[in-house]
Amino acid sequence: MSPASSRTPFATFRDQYAELMRSAFLVDLQYRASIAIWLIWGVTEPIISLGIWWSIAAGGAVDGYTREDFARYFFGVALVNQATLSWDAWNIDRWIREGEMNHRLTRPIAPIHEAIADNVAYKTPTATIILTMWIIASLFWPAVRIPFEPGRWSLAIIAIVLAAAIRFLNGYATGLLAFWTTRATALVELQFGLSLFLSGRIAPLSLLPPRVAHVAEYLWFPYVLSFPVEILTGAVTTSEQYLRGFAGQAIWLAIWLALYLVVWTRGRRHYGAVGG
Repeated sequence: MSPASSRTPFATFRDQYAELMRSAFLVDLQYRASIAIWLIWGVTEPIISLGIWWSIAAGGAVDGYTREDFARYFFGVALVNQATLSWDAWNIDRWIREGEMNHRLTRPIAPIHEAIADNVAYKTPTATIILTMWIIASLFWPAVRIPFEPGRWSLAIIAIVLAAAIRFLNGYATGLLAFWTTRATALVELQFGLSLFLSGRIAPLSLLPPRVAHVAEYLWFPYVLSFPVEILTGAVTTSEQYLRGFAGQAIWLAIWLALYLVVWTRGRRHYGAVGG
C-alpha cells in the first residue's frame, strides 16, 4: 500500500487546509501596504467614537460610563471588530459575476474553506497587532488598562471566535445570493449601516434608546461585537449574562450555518442550471 493511499480523510483535509492557509498568507504579503491602510481605517472609527464620548463624559459619568469605561470599551471594539471582520460577500459576488466560481466548483474542497483560510490568515496577525497596541497603550495610559484574569480572557476568546463565525457565515450566505441577484452586496452594506447602532460600534448598547436596544436583542448584531467586548472590559459579570450571551451566539451561529447550507445547495444547482 502506498503512503498516499494509507492517508486518512482527516489528514488529507488537514493538508489541504494547510496549503490554503499558506497560499492566503503569501497573498497577504503581496498587499502589505493595503493591509496597513485597512488596519488604520479599521481603528479610525472606534478612535473617533472614543473622542466623542470622552468629550461628552468630561462633566461626569454618562449612565454609569466614565471616561475610563469608554476608553476600555472602544479599545475593545477595535480589537473585536478586527478579529470578526467579514468581507467575503464582495469576493463571492465577483467570483459569480466574472465566472471565477466555475473552477472553484471543480476543486475537491468547497469554496468556503478557501474563505475560512483567508480569514484566519488575515485576522490573526492584524488582530495581534491591535492587541499589542492596546497593551503598549496601557503602559502609558492607565485608562485603558484591564486586569488580566485568565478565566475571563478565555471566555472572551471563545466569544470572539463565535462572533467571527457568525459574522463570517452571515456575510458568506448573503454573498451567495449573487447566484440569483446582482445586488447581494447591497444587503451587506445595509447590515453594515444597521450594525453601527445595533452592534455597539458607535456607543455601548445600554446608552441607546430603549426601543432600539430592545430590537437589537432579537438580532445577531450584539453577539458579534458588544457581547465579546463587554466580556473583555468586565461589563459582563453575572452567570445569567454569560449564559444569555453565549446562548444567543449559539442560536445565531446555528441559524446562519443552516441558511448558508440552504443557499449554497440551491444556489449551486441554480448556477449549474443556467450554465454558470
